[in-house]
Amino acid sequence: MLSRHFETLSNTLEKEILASEQIRSKILLAAFAFAGISWSILFLFLKEEFNQSTGIEFPFEVLIGALAFGTVYEFGFLKLLNYLKKREFKLPLLPRFGNALIETSLPGIILFILIQKHSHPVVPSNSPISNLYFIFIILSVLRMEFGLSLFTGAIAATQYLITGLFFVPDSPLSGESAYSFFYSKVPTYMRSGLFLASGIVAGLVGLRLKKILKNSVERLEERNEILGMFGQYVSPSVVDKLMSQKADTASENKDVCVMFLDIRNFTKFSEDKSPSEVISYLNTLFEDMIEIVNKHNGIINKFLGDGFMAVFGAPLSDNGKDAKNAVSAALEIQKKVIEMNVSGKIPETKIGIGLHFGEAMTGSVGSSQRKEYTIIGDTVNLASRVEQLNKDFGSEILATDTVYEHVKHFLEAESLPPVKVKGREKEVLIYKLT
Repeated sequence: MLSRHFETLSNTLEKEILASEQIRSKILLAAFAFAGISWSILFLFLKEEFNQSTGIEFPFEVLIGALAFGTVYEFGFLKLLNYLKKREFKLPLLPRFGNALIETSLPGIILFILIQKHSHPVVPSNSPISNLYFIFIILSVLRMEFGLSLFTGAIAATQYLITGLFFVPDSPLSGESAYSFFYSKVPTYMRSGLFLASGIVAGLVGLRLKKILKNSVERLEERNEILGMFGQYVSPSVVDKLMSQKADTASENKDVCVMFLDIRNFTKFSEDKSPSEVISYLNTLFEDMIEIVNKHNGIINKFLGDGFMAVFGAPLSDNGKDAKNAVSAALEIQKKVIEMNVSGKIPETKIGIGLHFGEAMTGSVGSSQRKEYTIIGDTVNLASRVEQLNKDFGSEILATDTVYEHVKHFLEAESLPPVKVKGREKEVLIYKLT
């Protein structure tokens, strides 16, 4: 069970990381395409003016070619990511390093070409062009891998350092004394260090995002596990309580109040109805009943065709108010059915409810694929028997003395003669609630 949980968690994280890579690739694709179009327009219409302003024969063809390569490359990489996502394949880590190397090298190629072409190499070296590296470092956060962000920063730092140390002269040319500081290599070391530090920071941010994502996925998995165990008929508030209090679903004895509800004459009602009519009727009836049970801190444990079993006090107890909650829910359900009958929302319907409070064995039962929270024991059996006694007494709500002890201070009830029920030697004291 634990290994399956980790496998599910890992698969979900891989999917989210793949989706994050798609976003990063789309941003780069848009950036490369936009830059390529912009420089192409500049080349076609303002080439001479641009060359005059820069004082060099600007290598438009090389730059546009590099941007075109980046556009085609990102388009292909995005197609690959879409294919992996569609086939539910994982994105291997090693190729991601190769991808980071190729992408991050593009600013270095452009910078190297400009340094070779410019009569003052120190100008492109210290121009905003080198800041293009920051785009790739910042976007590496979306990779959510510290190593990849560090690698991206290291590639940017290494390329810039090599370009500055080996391709920029050690001293200014004649008439370039104004640039002496930049020829000192100090700016090269400083900017290279900044690229590396930025990669480290981006990696730490990516790790934090991954941790937040992992916690969110784990919380979602816990919520799904609870819903799978208790069914979809547990209110969101109960689910939140179970998650916050980490209620133990291992087998244990607990004091609970069990409610059994049955729709009277359901078999006769369904004889001349189509299956869709029967289902519609049950859904209409149960919708309000489920809401009422949830409102009073109970859970629907089982649906029994024309009725259900609800429990109050497990897996979470309401500080000794479980029997009171069950009685309040029963009375509200009775009132609601009367309202629905009067309004014509449902055909004339009568119900029977049985309540018993006592100790029961609670816990999750099932396999690693599907578990269900269940309540078993004499308390459950007696609650079922009490519900059936409604037919004998012509009543709608019957409760045992263990239930009435919890509500007698605010609710009057009719005491009925002690009853002998199947499976018990002692007679049972029951009360009719109205």
